[in-house]
Amino acid sequence: MENVDFDLFRDDLGIPHVRAASETAVAYGQGWVTAQDRGLQIEADRMRAEERFADVAGAAGAAWDRFAARERLAETARAIHDALRPPERAWLAAYADGVSAGLVAGGRDVPELAGVPHRPWAPWTPIGVFLATHVLFNGFPNVLWRAHVARRLQVPGVPLERVLELFGADAGATSGSNAWAVHGSFTESGSPLVAGDPHRTLELPGPYQQVRLVCTDPAAPYDVLGFAFPGVPGIPHFGHAVSPGGSSVAWGITNALAHHVEVVADGADSAGPGTWRLHWPAREQADVGVATWRGLLHARTARDVTDAFRGWVDPVNRVLAADSAGDVLSMTAGKVPAVADRALPAVKPADGFVDLPAPTPVTEVAVDANERPRTQPSAELDGRPGPGPRDARPGREAHDLGWSYAPHRAERIRQLLAAASGPESPETQARIHGDTRDLGADGLVGHLAHDTSAAAGRLRAWVARGAHVDADSSDAALYMRWRDTLARRLAAHPVLAPLHEPHGHDPALAAVLGVALDVPTAVGAGLARLLAADWLGIDTAAEASRALTEAGSPGDAAGPSTAPDESTWGDLHVPDPLRPVPGGPAGPSHEVAHAAVSGNNETVRCTGGSPGVAPTAYRGSVARYVWDLADRANSRWGVPFGADGHPGSPHFDDQHAAWADAATTPVVTDWDRLHPVDTTLRLLNGARGQEVWRRDFGADGLITVHLVDPDTDADVLHDWFKEPRATYWGMREHTRDDVRDTYAFVESLPTHHAYLVRWDGEPVVLVQAYLPEHDPVATAYDVQPGDLGMHFFLGSRGPTARHGSPDDPWTVLGPAMCEFLFAGPGTRRVVGEPDANNQKALDRMVTLGFTAGERVAYRSPQGPKEARMAYLTRERALAGGVVG
Repeated sequence: MENVDFDLFRDDLGIPHVRAASETAVAYGQGWVTAQDRGLQIEADRMRAEERFADVAGAAGAAWDRFAARERLAETARAIHDALRPPERAWLAAYADGVSAGLVAGGRDVPELAGVPHRPWAPWTPIGVFLATHVLFNGFPNVLWRAHVARRLQVPGVPLERVLELFGADAGATSGSNAWAVHGSFTESGSPLVAGDPHRTLELPGPYQQVRLVCTDPAAPYDVLGFAFPGVPGIPHFGHAVSPGGSSVAWGITNALAHHVEVVADGADSAGPGTWRLHWPAREQADVGVATWRGLLHARTARDVTDAFRGWVDPVNRVLAADSAGDVLSMTAGKVPAVADRALPAVKPADGFVDLPAPTPVTEVAVDANERPRTQPSAELDGRPGPGPRDARPGREAHDLGWSYAPHRAERIRQLLAAASGPESPETQARIHGDTRDLGADGLVGHLAHDTSAAAGRLRAWVARGAHVDADSSDAALYMRWRDTLARRLAAHPVLAPLHEPHGHDPALAAVLGVALDVPTAVGAGLARLLAADWLGIDTAAEASRALTEAGSPGDAAGPSTAPDESTWGDLHVPDPLRPVPGGPAGPSHEVAHAAVSGNNETVRCTGGSPGVAPTAYRGSVARYVWDLADRANSRWGVPFGADGHPGSPHFDDQHAAWADAATTPVVTDWDRLHPVDTTLRLLNGARGQEVWRRDFGADGLITVHLVDPDTDADVLHDWFKEPRATYWGMREHTRDDVRDTYAFVESLPTHHAYLVRWDGEPVVLVQAYLPEHDPVATAYDVQPGDLGMHFFLGSRGPTARHGSPDDPWTVLGPAMCEFLFAGPGTRRVVGEPDANNQKALDRMVTLGFTAGERVAYRSPQGPKEARMAYLTRERALAGGVVG
């Protein structure tokens, strides 16, 4: 697929909005912009799927490649693709073609890929990316761990089942996603709200991509925004769609924590290490739910969403959907093997799948946060204070599919909703997204009941105040240090020493499965249950007190401690995201602005860590959203870091501070508030006033280039244009408002941009750059592919004297401007066309390396014009040292 037409816009946060006249053109545009913004990320994930991760990650990627080959990820992706219907195959092919084009157009121009040959994406590649990023997104590593526990940890007189329960996935501290829906009878607008935040491993850039996809095909239009997986088309997990008639629908999911990928033993010993294989529905059925991905784009109602999710396969998800007509539905989607015992590897795969219930109407609220459904009491018995709504869904026990997390977050969300004193709105959801109360802390601190130390008193007082795990709290830091130390002590306890024996699995897979088979990690996750197991013979009270002595410090329980170590939780708990390639380039441009984060695994404001291993946040909320079914303009969203994965980009981490504060930003869909983007990659795009280029010339100062802001820059430009030397610019008679209006019009054009060059912060040059094929000059000369037209006006000599060049500022500004004009990877030649009588401008261009060309005449918007053409090729600029 070549020469696909699509329009690209961005909002002030750099979030892409793709618009095209057909479904396949939209898919192409989504692929293209994803390659531009997330090139390294999606290429790394693609190589994971193709057993080629070592090509980019070296030895660190070899273990993954061995695992990918064992699980036949590429083969599975091809088989799934080949089984699809023609519409899904065409849709995937268009996306893959867009990715390939975007990578060639500069998306893969990063150091990590410099030595890796480019390979176009195949139509099945997006499926491979999805499989590679979800193959570990289930409970099978936990089954391997429990098989290790079964082999090593025998407690006389205690049934094996009871021992294994110590390390069930619901034993404690691992994080899980949040989602909730509020019926319109409990909202300000009278229409439903759907909100939540998925929890995954923190990645840089983030694992979700904010995007809007608009198809204007009259036969099948759609306008959907939400969070996409980079490298996968559509918006399969969290979306909000508006139909041409104005109705809207939204959806959000959490992982159902189903035991849907079975571990099957190859030998007679079902617990034997190294002799297992996975029975994976996606592979066995050659289906991963691609039809659902595409079908969700066409959903108009909540029922359309649940109908689309009937084809979902992997991972198994709980789904909340709502529409502007007032319907709110809850369902579980995916393929779950019909098997009763999920604790250990099975002798053979299950025969068939669970018959999941039909979607359930939600009449008040629904909260899904990865807890076992049966832990939710009926609405009449829940005991929560307040007049707010209750989670009254019947028959939720049928959705108990094997795994779950501790119910602290779900219970806390239900408490907050029930305690509401008035109707809910998108703004009121901030109290839920940002809540830091840890309902599990009371139970753990209870093991210090007989500890009379000041530190224990501090923790009891902190729990009495609500146990809020806030970044600025030294008491929260003490609690988390104590919990970490206690987990380390228990992991080293002689009773659990057998668990440190070799697990016997393929050493080459250690990098993939190592965390799941790590004793401190498992103990930290199951800490509450281990402390409650008195039959283990561990003196838990003594261990708790000794751990507090090691981690704590003397202080007054009624007030702040005066001890030497008064670090706050924010000092210790900093995000530690994974990079696409281990050991990639480091440096200031690759670093994220520091932002202290509140919360832990158990709080709604989730920033998960690994007690017993490290206090840093390696998991957490990787997106937040509030979908307002009354008006999408009231919806809100946010991600960690930013929309652009390129270090140094203005949008690399511009959302990070808001994310760390659990804040969200309004969704922007008004086309008049979006900025058209030149997809030829010649013009540098951005919001008005935004810095788009900079270069530090050392002793000669700092040159930055900003898009003109018509409102704030009009005064400077108007003063320049009044000067006699501005005669050839043709704006000497313009008023200040005329100047503002002129550049507001230029700003509205995707083909023409105006930039203000600043030298050490002082405005010095106005540059107008444009695509010649969309300008009257195209009638005057032979436009070549990659041409970028330009005009410039020297408004001020700037700090020339300070930098030792008082007579000629162009010794600094000239090379800077040329380098800036060639910064767009699509620019092959810069074209100037000064007035034929403006010899001074032509001479200046020749000095900068341009070749003077022919004299031409054409009609400009200001009337007939005679000009002298001038050309500077990228090759000449590079050869002459003009462009570094």
